[in-house]
Amino acid sequence: MLPFSSSISNSKPRRIRNPQARLLRRVLSVLLWTIGALGLIDAAIGFAFRAPAEPERATGLQRYFDYGRSIEGKLRRYVGSSPDQDAIIVRAGWLNDCDVPSLARPGKLVFDIYGMSFSNNIALQLERLDRGLASQRFAGPEAPPNHSYACFISRDQLRLVRAPIQILGVLASSIPRMETLSGLTTSFEQPQPFTYPRYSLDPHGHLVARWSSIKSREELRAALSDGRKWRNFLDELASNDAFYEQQIVQADIFDHSVLARMIRRAWGQRSLRMRIAALRPEAGFSGAPDIAPVLCAMLLDFAATARAGGLRPIVILFEDRGYGTALSAIAAPVLRANRIEFVATSSIASPNDSSNFIADGHFTPAVDEKIARAVRALLDRAR
Repeated sequence: MLPFSSSISNSKPRRIRNPQARLLRRVLSVLLWTIGALGLIDAAIGFAFRAPAEPERATGLQRYFDYGRSIEGKLRRYVGSSPDQDAIIVRAGWLNDCDVPSLARPGKLVFDIYGMSFSNNIALQLERLDRGLASQRFAGPEAPPNHSYACFISRDQLRLVRAPIQILGVLASSIPRMETLSGLTTSFEQPQPFTYPRYSLDPHGHLVARWSSIKSREELRAALSDGRKWRNFLDELASNDAFYEQQIVQADIFDHSVLARMIRRAWGQRSLRMRIAALRPEAGFSGAPDIAPVLCAMLLDFAATARAGGLRPIVILFEDRGYGTALSAIAAPVLRANRIEFVATSSIASPNDSSNFIADGHFTPAVDEKIARAVRALLDRAR
């Protein structure tokens, strides 16, 4: 008979398993496989739909997956090494393009018109309606009134020959850009790099302009290749542009990830909507109390400067979809009180009626014609 101690010594110890450790290993395994799969998907989509060197040649899906790239990242692709290699959007709206004289057109009443695509459409309609009219157009994409006013003032200060009729177009949806220095910060998906001054009023009620260090696309190209100049420009935006947001503007490693770009695109859209809503456009942009007095000061100085030069000022208030009659509420009383001729589009086509607009937000051709006829009625007095 074997001793009791020998039976105990021959038995094998049982392994004690930790269920929590097993669960942790499984979770980590799933997590690593998920990250790896997402990385492969990200890389595959990025390779399959990589944007071409020339942005205008991008297909729909290539543009879609590139929309979330940082503004700086897009600019470095849009701006070529020479002016002829620049993307079309890079060439638009620069104020130094305004520094040209108005051309005489024998037998025609010529007018200069400042604004954006809305004002360009009216100029073309006027020329179509009346062959006795001719226009010279000065515009920027979605240009705010500070851009148009600065263009007009620059031509006046240079004592350039100008048309006898000066028309200033103001677009309601561009009013938020009065709080900016450039089209960059309010056009995330397709950056518009043209710059313009941001105006404020001094204690005496005079307009004061704050400019950025970049005033032409040549200076933009130089800044993108000079780190110090580019950082200086970003600092100016951070200090003086109410729509500047570092995470959206500055390039970073997330520009190389399709999934990260999609997240940033959603963030950029949300951020822009929130910032515009904070201005309270439906309540006369009361969220930014300086907008209304600065706008009125620009309209008054535009008219006074034109009249001092023997020219006739006219203002068009373009009240587009989503902004109601807030623009008229601000500007119309001042224009009437100072006998400045103007046309408010809300009296012709309701901004709350979607049938007055096409898909991209512009007025329909029929509405453009009605607005042009109202402006033509004012121009007829000059003849």
